[in-house]
Amino acid sequence: MTLNHPGDILLNDFQDFISAHYSDSDLSVCFDINELAAATESMSFDSYLFLVCIDGEVKGDIDGTHYSLKANDLLLCRPNRLLSGISQSADFKCMAIKISQQMLLSILPVNERLFTSNVHFAKYPVVGINDDDAARLRVYCSLLNAETANNGNRYRREIIISLTIATIHKIFYFIDKYLGLNGKGQLKQSEILFGKFIELLSDSSLKQRTVNFYAEKLCVTPKYLSVVCRRTSGRTASEWINEFVVKEIKKQLKHSSKSIKEIALDLDFPNLSFFGKYVKAHLGLSPTQYRKKLFE
Repeated sequence: MTLNHPGDILLNDFQDFISAHYSDSDLSVCFDINELAAATESMSFDSYLFLVCIDGEVKGDIDGTHYSLKANDLLLCRPNRLLSGISQSADFKCMAIKISQQMLLSILPVNERLFTSNVHFAKYPVVGINDDDAARLRVYCSLLNAETANNGNRYRREIIISLTIATIHKIFYFIDKYLGLNGKGQLKQSEILFGKFIELLSDSSLKQRTVNFYAEKLCVTPKYLSVVCRRTSGRTASEWINEFVVKEIKKQLKHSSKSIKEIALDLDFPNLSFFGKYVKAHLGLSPTQYRKKLFE
């Protein structure tokens, strides 16, 4: 790859890369994603992506960090993450579920610790489960597979949605088990607020870099938001904002064909000089130098 021809980031339809066994506006289910590894584009979806690895192995990058998914592994990829560099073994088999955030939140209310899981899986998207748990999950996968193939059933959609909801509840049961969250009751209000803050930061349409903006969105004071963030995560609200902004800058510099000026404007920086100073402060190089280094 050369500096002159980076791939543009596109918000992709799942079916651009996958022949889904079932798909509607909120949900897609697939049991064969061999086509995904053949795609050369960088992909980003506006929905949650769950992968349940049945056999073999798939490797790839999520927002520039490399991960490997093997048999008995689960992957939770949050919305607007960049998937790239995908490769897989010849015997790779999995179930893939793409589900809209709106539908997932209707399935998993706040007291199911979706927000806590979100924060954790922003950095650690892969969970390994034991053989017994994997065998139980495969039962759900088998039922879903059978129903997606049953095109003559007039209740096909309702059955698939019901089985998907049951499967996702089972997946989050394993996630809770992995995180040690079982039996701990409902979230504290501070945890809920912090989770909503992370959700706002994850929204690629929001390009603000001030604590005031997010505090206003969440109907709290900037000071209170900062206190909650530090108490819940050990990091300030500003540190979290910078992490998401820098991640988006790195993504744009590597995967967009836009000029440095266009990227600065797209990310709502007041001018090119301010953008350059921000990038230099956080990445140690100017935007041009950093982009050049990526493609050397």
